[in-house]
Amino acid sequence: MCLHDMYTDCDVELLRYVADYRINLITPTGLSDNEIDGFQTGMREIMRYIKYSNDRKKLDKILETEQRFKNVERSAAEIINAATNSKIKIEQGKETIDMCLAIQEMKEESRNEGRIEGIQAFIQDKIEDNVSEDIIIAKLQKYFALDEETARQYYKIYMY
Repeated sequence: MCLHDMYTDCDVELLRYVADYRINLITPTGLSDNEIDGFQTGMREIMRYIKYSNDRKKLDKILETEQRFKNVERSAAEIINAATNSKIKIEQGKETIDMCLAIQEMKEESRNEGRIEGIQAFIQDKIEDNVSEDIIIAKLQKYFALDEETARQYYKIYMY
């Protein structure tokens, strides 16, 4: 590919002022799985993760089935984070990362954050509707499967 090929949505007049030269690029989405398998280092996992990072179902399947993702080099995991903005937690001092476990933890954390946001919105909505504290706490217990003490703590935190 040449540099001008990369500027697909650029005005043709402007391209006259841009030097044109060939450039060798590797685009993960343009590679087949067999071509990606040809990489012998952590680049294989980097390319495969990037290729499927926008397809959650395929990525989940790959993470579950490919054993190489259970032991990814730290540097490869850092590149994956930078390239895909995945926010995978990488513990200090660890030289390898179990990407399957890291993704599961990330999903669980996201679910918990969503649950907390739901609890907060629920409490604030009920307060706006002038529902009493006792009823809100009872409904928190019922709808969010909380014990009474935890429901009261959430109420105190989010009642404003």
